[in-house]
Amino acid sequence: MDEKKSFGEYIRRKRLGAGMTQRELAQSLYVTESTVSKWERGLSYPDVSLVPAICRLLGISEHEFFTACDDDEAVDQARAAAVWNGVVKGVQIFFGAAYGAALISCFICNLVFEGALTWFWIVLFSLSIAFCFTNLPFLVRKNRLPVCLGSASGGLLLLLLSCWGVAGGHWLGGALAITAASLALPWSVWAVWRFCGRHVLPLSMAVFSVWVFGLLAVIRLFTGGGWLLGFAYPIAAFALAFLWLLFAVFYWLPAGPWLKAGLAGLLLTFVVPLGNCLSAAVVPEQSAPTLAHYFSWGVLFTHQDAGSFSWINVLVFAVMLLASLALLAVGAALELRKLRRRKEKPLS
Repeated sequence: MDEKKSFGEYIRRKRLGAGMTQRELAQSLYVTESTVSKWERGLSYPDVSLVPAICRLLGISEHEFFTACDDDEAVDQARAAAVWNGVVKGVQIFFGAAYGAALISCFICNLVFEGALTWFWIVLFSLSIAFCFTNLPFLVRKNRLPVCLGSASGGLLLLLLSCWGVAGGHWLGGALAITAASLALPWSVWAVWRFCGRHVLPLSMAVFSVWVFGLLAVIRLFTGGGWLLGFAYPIAAFALAFLWLLFAVFYWLPAGPWLKAGLAGLLLTFVVPLGNCLSAAVVPEQSAPTLAHYFSWGVLFTHQDAGSFSWINVLVFAVMLLASLALLAVGAALELRKLRRRKEKPLS
């Protein structure tokens, strides 16, 4: 009986909240007014066939109907979803209107001042690329990423052609080749994500590493010079080695966050000094600071600069090094305590 009274009180409260009388609710459900009265007094339950219509009229869910209480979490989720949908629609309308206004203005200006459509095509294809990232993802339902990426790639190639049509010159072939080589990275990463279910991150890192050397080779093909093997590849190899070490620390190292943070900090501390040493090796005429300069901590007390090498560089290096060592000490202590607890834990 208590459950019926609770249910009846809930129906009555929702009916009043919807601004309906018992007669209006009864007429909408094609039942008698006394039937609704019995529901609200806890004397009977509605027929199960009326549940969807009652929920629609009272603005409640079927879960709320059967539990006779408001599902606040579902209401909050529905409200948040409605707000998000409103924001998305507003953003789409804003960008669509902005693109339309820009295109119309540029179309008119180009015709009025030059008598033909020339640089208007540059504006059109530039905005089409922006459209692929702002509006198109919300319009495509299936295969969203390849569709948007393919549209943006096509827009970028058309943009290069339109720029060449306006500016002229002999740079189009090189620009198309370098652009195609650049687009190979996002397409390759998408292929790894789409067709390789496991080890996506390390495979993507491997693709990125190969892509860097390939892109440099394509650029060298159209620009000339002897900088590829003697300068670009060594610098690229150093940077990629640093990235792979960071990736190994966070992805493969079975350690806690403190130890990982310490190792990452140590790598970040030495990347600039070691990079300067590599720079001095590949460009001997350049006066770059050596690793020993960074350990000249005596300059911190005199504040004297050694040429282009400032005592502030030493200060930053010292602070980063000490902070990394502190993180390593804490991380090592936590790992040792964790290992000790595992050894002391009795086997079940």
